[in-house]
Amino acid sequence: MIHKFSVRSAGVAEPDIRELGRSWELDDLEVWRDYYVEFESAPDAAALAEVAAVLGDQLDVEVSLDQPLPAGAVQVAYKRGVVDNESDSIITVCGLLGVKARAGKVATSYRSESPRLRDLVVSTRFNATIEELHDEEPHYDTLVPQGHYESAVQYDLRGLDDTKLAELGTAGGRNLSLAQMKHVQHVQNTLGDEFVTDVLLEALDARWSDHCAHTTWKSLGSLLGRLVQAAKDVDNPNVLSMFHDNAGVWDFYDGHAIAIKAETHNGPSAISGYFGQLTKLGGVLRDILGTGLSADPIGSFEYTAVGEPEAPAPIKGRPDARRLAGETIRAIKEYGNTFGVPMMSSRMTFHPAYRAKPFALGGSIGLLPVSAAQRGTPRPGDFVVLIGGLTGNEGIHGASASSAGAVMDTAAVQIGAPLEQVKFRKALIELREAGCMSALTDVGGAGLNSAVGEIGEACGVWINTALVPLKTAALPMWRILLSESQERMLLAVPPEHQERAKKILDRHMVRSTVIGRFADTGRYHVFHAPDLTEEALIAGAPDVVPAHQGELGFDVAYDLLDIEVERQEVGPPPRPADVPEWPELAPTQLAGLLEEVVADAEVASQHFADSQYDSTVQGNTWYGPHYGTEHSVRTAYWAGTPVAGSPAAAVLNTAFNPWMFDADPVAATRQMFCSALAGQVLAGVAVKDVCMCDNFYTPHLSPHWREWLVGMVDELAVLVRHFGVPLISGKDSSAGSVHTDEGLVSVPPAVFLSALGKVPHTDALLREQWTTPGNVLVRVGLATSSPVGTVAARKLSLPTGALDDLALSDVDSYLSALTASRNLLRSGARIGAGGVAATLAQGVLASGIGVKLESATTESLFAEHRVGAVVEVAPDNVAALPAELSPVVLGVLEGTLEGTGIVLDGVDLFAPAARDGWLNSFTARIA
Repeated sequence: MIHKFSVRSAGVAEPDIRELGRSWELDDLEVWRDYYVEFESAPDAAALAEVAAVLGDQLDVEVSLDQPLPAGAVQVAYKRGVVDNESDSIITVCGLLGVKARAGKVATSYRSESPRLRDLVVSTRFNATIEELHDEEPHYDTLVPQGHYESAVQYDLRGLDDTKLAELGTAGGRNLSLAQMKHVQHVQNTLGDEFVTDVLLEALDARWSDHCAHTTWKSLGSLLGRLVQAAKDVDNPNVLSMFHDNAGVWDFYDGHAIAIKAETHNGPSAISGYFGQLTKLGGVLRDILGTGLSADPIGSFEYTAVGEPEAPAPIKGRPDARRLAGETIRAIKEYGNTFGVPMMSSRMTFHPAYRAKPFALGGSIGLLPVSAAQRGTPRPGDFVVLIGGLTGNEGIHGASASSAGAVMDTAAVQIGAPLEQVKFRKALIELREAGCMSALTDVGGAGLNSAVGEIGEACGVWINTALVPLKTAALPMWRILLSESQERMLLAVPPEHQERAKKILDRHMVRSTVIGRFADTGRYHVFHAPDLTEEALIAGAPDVVPAHQGELGFDVAYDLLDIEVERQEVGPPPRPADVPEWPELAPTQLAGLLEEVVADAEVASQHFADSQYDSTVQGNTWYGPHYGTEHSVRTAYWAGTPVAGSPAAAVLNTAFNPWMFDADPVAATRQMFCSALAGQVLAGVAVKDVCMCDNFYTPHLSPHWREWLVGMVDELAVLVRHFGVPLISGKDSSAGSVHTDEGLVSVPPAVFLSALGKVPHTDALLREQWTTPGNVLVRVGLATSSPVGTVAARKLSLPTGALDDLALSDVDSYLSALTASRNLLRSGARIGAGGVAATLAQGVLASGIGVKLESATTESLFAEHRVGAVVEVAPDNVAALPAELSPVVLGVLEGTLEGTGIVLDGVDLFAPAARDGWLNSFTARIA
């Protein structure tokens, strides 16, 4: 028996619906949610009323029962083979009401008199990969997915030639190379088996993918090893864990530590902006939860680069940049706000090289005790416990597809469900405090195969895939193993703590299932045995490994799973030489240029997006992500006080500029590293108390990509050793080239840097807002005056060329002088996109105080001095600024200026049109 509950606004529509109506220019737009519920038996009217009351338990809504889709309406629902993540919650709610339900399904319906409605829904609110569109009421015989178990396919590789091996390696969406297939052939011969199964082929396809095995980096000479060795050479005592766990761990204060991690979902976001961006944040929060013996997330950050919003999608059937932008905002809002973690920093930019495959980065930091900071080790006999969401038929080949780059499998799209992760967040902390876990890890890329395979490598492991709770009625063994269904964690639970752990998880309403056991075998063993129940597994002897139960997927010694990667030698990367010149512009022309610069997405207000993200939840945010008494302006850093009752602060900032990496990836790496470090020191952090996280996103088909990648890694190693600032976590995505309808598109070779610092007291931190008219604004820091990579150069259509070289000894001198001069500074703002002019404009907007410039040129205003800042100094202290700061007086703060602008020779460079462009241009391009 299936009933439909339609939940819609009873009075004034919700703000999101009103905003959507405005953007679509549909004054009569209605949007509501349809809940379909399949009950085990026919409920009476009272029971249906109770269910309706719970589904409509919010202000100003009404619930109608079994009303068909009205004329003129369009409904979007998941395809019948895709299981709705809300189904489990609906079943649980009905059960709490004493009504038994089998399944649930949620759809979104839109209605308007406009004939444009359907096209608008299709172009902005519909993903054909996983959804279906209805113009009239759909008919469902059942909401329970139907299916049957398919036995593993067996292959005898012993007599296959290279051609047949290669064909088998790429069949069914796999990406196994001929060399890898030959190794699988070697595994079969070594084991003396009559066959291998598709389970083993799929497992090794994922294990050896670039996403999991970092084969690109290994082929170029152990690039990760170079960064790790550089950090080891530095031997910073704050490092508690680096490149060894799901996140790096940095010592904090009073027995606490901070975990940091960032990851990207570039490929999935190209197919489904909403789900790719939803799971990028969910995945990185799960990385924090799975670090050490579990850290609690205290902040998140995100960065997205898409193509120009006005341009069409370069691949037919894929979302265009405007849609990706809109879906990104919806996704980040949904996951971050639902999970309850403050947004520390969010930014979106538009760059043509990301039009086919966006840059979708999500990051997070978390708090944990120093005593729990090290990655746990499972012991033989410990139970393999899977907790969280159900395993479904989505995210298949996610790791493999994201490594392929040019070809994306649409099945690789994962569907996130933040509420599922909310439930086990606190449960994990309680399990940690109760000593119930030997180890844990998240179930992310490559699903259980990666999680079980990696955590089991310490001793050996076996699992029974028949015990894995499924969304669908049945799945083949390999799909259970490879599914990237979201919101799952894997725990190693000692037998003596299993019962207590189960009670804790049950109390938090977290699904948990014992699916296997760690064993002292040195082997990875997967089988499917429906007759081996969870109860029988728990009751079994800890040292007994099921040898002949059910159907075998594989049983392989770990030392056979390693494969050699062919080494590729590369030379030095090419480097541009010419530096274009800045044109000389009159004050009125400078005003026109400033108007264009502040309207660029790199500079303009993104209030439309970031106002939707909760930045104050948890109550620990001390500074950022915005400041200003007149207008809300993005801060250059975020600071939070995560330990109750302590003034100690964690400080986070980031550095990335795709236009600089377009020009010279190696020089850009140096400038971005030094910029992030200088920003930390300007804020008040000591150099020794800063670490960084790296996220590489590079092409794999464009000219010289290998040389650029090696050059960037080697440059980072130099910088780590020079400054003593270690990289403690990171991720590489080396599949940024895509074949499109318009030809090959490649992202710039680039690395996104996230810096984490700490201070013992917030009193040490310097704010950015100007304080007092009459004070002097001074530019300090190293001059990087090349126009290459700047916003202004793009507006002026200047040719590309070389970036400025930075002498590291000069950076040392500047940072030392900056630290020593802090008592002279009243405020300080890091210079970035838009240069000094944009920094001044944002200062005016935030404070309502104007500035009168002494003099200015195009170069002095618009060069982006990335290892520099605009600082506010009392007039009597200007002369005291040390020469190592390279101080350049810009002008004086004057609160009486008409319009509180930026005045040069009587001309206000920051006219009302420029202010309007800063405030509204971003919204106009994506809404």
